Amino acid sequence: MAKILMIDDDVMVLKLYSEVLSKEGHEVLSSNDAKKGLAMAAEKAPDLILLDIMMPDVEGTQVHESLRLNDKTKGIPVVFLTALVTDEEVAAADGKIGGIGYISKSTPNKKFIEQVNDILAKKK
Repeated sequence: MAKILMIDDDVMVLKLYSEVLSKEGHEVLSSNDAKKGLAMAAEKAPDLILLDIMMPDVEGTQVHESLRLNDKTKGIPVVFLTALVTDEEVAAADGKIGGIGYISKSTPNKKFIEQVNDILAKKK
């Protein structure tokens, strides 16, 4: 299946979603440090990056900007996985806010997997 990089400062969130994605056959890479996550993205070339917005050292929006400016990572789809918006808000915005994909952390696992798989299918 796909190689997915998750960048989130919450280790429990990384563990939970890594298990959910792994059960679907995806290879999951994770980092609870934004700067290390940026390096992993350039080195490992994942098919998708799931990125938290609120992190202590570097905000997710800054990580997203750095990814877009790097020739090695600018083509990798990035989706914010965040608690800042509800599943209903994301659905009302058709999955994108400001042109960037969002998945709410309140999304049930089954729907989360469907959303990730849809994003990956659109990439191909």
